Amino acid sequence: MSKRKLLITGAAGDIGTILFNNLPTDHYDLVLADIREPDYEHNHPFINLDIANLDDFIKACEGVDTIIHMAADRRTTAPWETLLPANVIGAYNAFEAAHQAGCRRVIYASSVNAASGYPDDIQLRTDLPPHPGNLYGATKVWGEMVAQVYADQKDLSCICLRIGWLTKRTNVERFFNPIALPMILTHEDAYRLILASIEAPDDVRYGVFNGTSDNLYKRQDISNTKAILGYDPQDDSFALKAEYEKDRKY
Repeated sequence: MSKRKLLITGAAGDIGTILFNNLPTDHYDLVLADIREPDYEHNHPFINLDIANLDDFIKACEGVDTIIHMAADRRTTAPWETLLPANVIGAYNAFEAAHQAGCRRVIYASSVNAASGYPDDIQLRTDLPPHPGNLYGATKVWGEMVAQVYADQKDLSCICLRIGWLTKRTNVERFFNPIALPMILTHEDAYRLILASIEAPDDVRYGVFNGTSDNLYKRQDISNTKAILGYDPQDDSFALKAEYEKDRKY
């Protein structure tokens, strides 16, 4: 069986690095793309890609099965001047390039910020209307809507992941942040989430899915992520916090 060719945009970022370190190369051919070289050593093709340039994006997608589109300005306080090329034009280009290149699927990095405008006592379900908490979140809603158009009209499989608070297990202080705690997505579970999205059945044509670990209390409901994508998270931020509390000195 031939290997699937994966294009990872934002390959120098946190999730790009996680994927590079964990995706089995006997199953996948990786193509790395970013506006800067990754810090890690690799022997995969690397493309210096400005995602705001559609022609270059289309070329990068040649022969690609799945685009894992992580590239964006992910700052919640980012100004419109950087959000426009990175998060608005860049998101559109990802879906259009995938369509023109004949790709099977786009996995789009959305964000909990697409719904973070809801009060804290409301669990964020993906069947609720979007309610971005900032302009960054609004650009992620835009990307989700563009994905739906391409799924409906261009027969492109589009999976949108509302990623929670990405956290290393070793970032102890993050587990003592009460705002972050119910939204934590560990690096290990982030890999499981992306892998499930890559391998989800072809009949998953479109969906918005929350992405956190299997936390005791979840700010984001992940039941559909488990049921439809087959996501199997292994970490619980509250359990990890309890472990750290044993050694924490007050």
